Amino acid sequence: MTNTMFDTLLEAIATADIITIFRHEHPDCDALGSQWGLYSWIKDNFPEKKVYALGYESTTQCDFLVGDVVSDEVIANSTAIVLDTANTARIDDARATSAKRLIKVDHHPNREPYGDPCIVNPLAAATCEILTDFFKTFEEDYFISFDTALYLYRGILTDTLCYRTNNTTSHTIETGAYLVSKGIDVADVNRDLFDVPYAVFTFQNALRSKVTFEDGIAYAIFTKEDLAKWHMTGGQARNYIDELGHVREFEVWAIFTESDEHPGLYHGSLRSKHVIINEIAQQFNGGGHPNASGVKNLTKEDIEAILIELHKAIHA
Repeated sequence: MTNTMFDTLLEAIATADIITIFRHEHPDCDALGSQWGLYSWIKDNFPEKKVYALGYESTTQCDFLVGDVVSDEVIANSTAIVLDTANTARIDDARATSAKRLIKVDHHPNREPYGDPCIVNPLAAATCEILTDFFKTFEEDYFISFDTALYLYRGILTDTLCYRTNNTTSHTIETGAYLVSKGIDVADVNRDLFDVPYAVFTFQNALRSKVTFEDGIAYAIFTKEDLAKWHMTGGQARNYIDELGHVREFEVWAIFTESDEHPGLYHGSLRSKHVIINEIAQQFNGGGHPNASGVKNLTKEDIEAILIELHKAIHA
């Protein structure tokens, strides 16, 4: 990113009395890590400001702080910074767009430019990578605490699947090393993020048993009744999508879960090694990275249509 954009972001933070920080619905560790990393950094360096981290959902992969509850008036009078969210419809609190100033920081393809500034770097492996660059640009004047570094490192580590995705670059690894230099125990963070309790281990076995594999595509479909057996929400089940990513023959893999709010409709998480899937996801109420995307509000016929499109993409 250009220093000019970072200068504009710093100016926006420095001159705002109230700052609200948002991220996408069904958040992963990059969304939450960037949100709480920015929150921590602002609180450390601008203690006089009112700063709020907003959103209704969290993740089971790691413990994050509970989001703030604020009035419509607070948001309307704030500078809102939206992180890791490609389009405004995915913000996990629609009130973000009512703020007097809206800023976007993201690493997804910029198909819906919004915000001023609109800071998007699709070459970055994670939004946490972009924020680390921002903080490093001004580290002579503003410090990065251990807590801030830990939030950001979690986001980079999970969005790259421990530096295994094809958007992991030398800069990504250098960024991770820089954050580790702030005192992070790498082994401890890995255990915190990726070790699971026995109940989850048994669910992962059930997930594998439900997988259908054909012509390079592996997928599992969970109904509400399936999920109830494991006392899981659909979002929690889809968090285990990466359990399917270690099989050589799997070119594309997916988990579809029946919606709690709309029985008969399904949400899905899609992943791939090389196949570009976000363009397909955009046709089915979704989007995301070229190799990691989400879809929502699908009928069973839609799921069949997605699988057909994925087959075409594999053989294109």
